[in-house]
Amino acid sequence: MNQSIRSRKKLMITHVRLGWGGSEKRVLWGIQALRDSYDITLVTAGEFNLKALNRYYGTDLKQEDFEVRQVPLPLFMRGNARAAALRGALYQRYCRNIADDYDILISGYGPTDFGSPAIHFIADFSWDKELREAFHPYPPGVIYNNRLARTIYLGLAKAVDKPSGRNMFSGEDLLLSVSPWIASVIKSKYGVEAPVLPSPVPGAFPVIPWEKKEWGFVCLGRMAPEKRIEDIIDILNRVREKGHAIHLHIVGDGENSAYGKSLRPMFKKHKAWITVEGRKQGHEKASILAQHTFGIHACRGDAFPGVLIEMMKAGCVVWAHDSGGQPDILENSSLLFTNNNDAADKIDGMLSDKDLLITTQRKLLALSQQYSVESYMNNIVRIVKEWECA
Repeated sequence: MNQSIRSRKKLMITHVRLGWGGSEKRVLWGIQALRDSYDITLVTAGEFNLKALNRYYGTDLKQEDFEVRQVPLPLFMRGNARAAALRGALYQRYCRNIADDYDILISGYGPTDFGSPAIHFIADFSWDKELREAFHPYPPGVIYNNRLARTIYLGLAKAVDKPSGRNMFSGEDLLLSVSPWIASVIKSKYGVEAPVLPSPVPGAFPVIPWEKKEWGFVCLGRMAPEKRIEDIIDILNRVREKGHAIHLHIVGDGENSAYGKSLRPMFKKHKAWITVEGRKQGHEKASILAQHTFGIHACRGDAFPGVLIEMMKAGCVVWAHDSGGQPDILENSSLLFTNNNDAADKIDGMLSDKDLLITTQRKLLALSQQYSVESYMNNIVRIVKEWECA
């Protein structure tokens, strides 16, 4: 057995900063799937709390399952999300410096310049300025006030990074798209295939009969400008004005961020029907989702909104913006909106038809089952084995 352990390949999987989003699920469940076959090292440029991550993402990882290497950071960057570009530069350089110590390299969040061929999970276009601005525009009012200072800052980050110059889109690397939409955009711009591997969406939810659910909406995920919480409030306020006595629960952290604080006047104005829950996990989150009839997601250009699928698995009828990978998931134009007025009209129409609601809920529940943890784990093991043998 000891000889078998010593002969195992060394695998490095990386993530710039482990928090409470979708990319972290891919990393943690990936480690759980691969831990019996490889000597795994996780590299991250931020704090690491295994107990909290296990509790939030539903994994069952132990310290002995893998090694953790944390990127050395200046004191002012530790324990917070500031200076993302500089953090990313230090992270990329560190990963590149130690890459030769490993047989298999996996980036858990976007292309990482290891200086060698690797597997890269692609779930958004934060790494490509042209695509980011095309598909993930900042909401109105979110701008950088000092563009000269930002240009200088980004130049500094690039100097710190010292890229290897490798072309990660030459065909030597394996790009894994989180959705068919991501794959089509990569193919269009870079001319390379990027096979689809959807993220795992864990979660077991109580089964609550339709007639016992609350006539209300859930918005799930951290508070950030791209989530457009203000649009959700406007949409549902319009629905209420059409005669539907709905309410909204906002589930996710970030209420003390600059964006979260900017929403407080809206929360106060509509406090009669809005509840800000904060970050929830485990049974508490599952209970809130299962108790509610509806869900909504207003982010534009979201490649793979795991929160949308979680709400579907909990038995919610959900609506989302008609962009990114969201049409691939919902497969129903009545659940996709292009603007706030369109959303309010479509929600109003469906809320007025109980039979249609029940039929739609059953279809969404069935669609959600394809995004299982088991499927993801089986596929990531297969993909890594094929990469190893190539």
